[in-house]
Amino acid sequence: MSHYIEQLANWFRSGGPFMWVLLFFSACAVAVAIERMIFLYFICPRDTSGLVGKLKTAVGEGRGDDAVKMLQGKGSPTLALLHIAVDSFNAGYTSSDIQEDVEEAAISQIHRFSVRLNYLSLFANVSTLIGLLGTITGLMQSFTSLASVDAAQKASMLASGISQAMITTAAGLIIAVPCMVVYTIFSNRQSVLVKDLDESTVKLLNFMKKKKAQ
Repeated sequence: MSHYIEQLANWFRSGGPFMWVLLFFSACAVAVAIERMIFLYFICPRDTSGLVGKLKTAVGEGRGDDAVKMLQGKGSPTLALLHIAVDSFNAGYTSSDIQEDVEEAAISQIHRFSVRLNYLSLFANVSTLIGLLGTITGLMQSFTSLASVDAAQKASMLASGISQAMITTAAGLIIAVPCMVVYTIFSNRQSVLVKDLDESTVKLLNFMKKKKAQ
């Protein structure tokens, strides 16, 4: 294991100063990916149709407090909007007032699905460009140094500069490719959650509207 770590350290040092910049962006990308994964896959439920059915039953039977208890401690945007709808219904608001409260809260709640998600795309693009910049810098240093060294050293200097250029390019792509894959996966998950939010809130609001009309 120590042998592989030493090889990785040597590879990192051979990439030049831009490797530290790439390391910073890779750390940021990992942090954002972990935070978004926890929120999109663990905090936000994918299918709330079963919960909406229970809420409709509780509201229809006049058990508004039970409906509120079902939604307490839930941090997802969908459940937050359902909570607002139930609270407004229990407070005796009209159907239009309930819908207005939900729509007003939805402006900030839906945004929670996509917050910081575009950073992954940013990190992918920036890492690629920094890798390219490191490549150009390495090649410039190589050809510049050739004029000031002996003929016997020119080959080794040129090889060292090309190696640095290729390493930074590879490092940038190693960061960019996973970022784009994770960004696509999370974007699809976001679309599914937004669709579930729309369906759940509309179902509950329509039920409450019919209940108020009785």
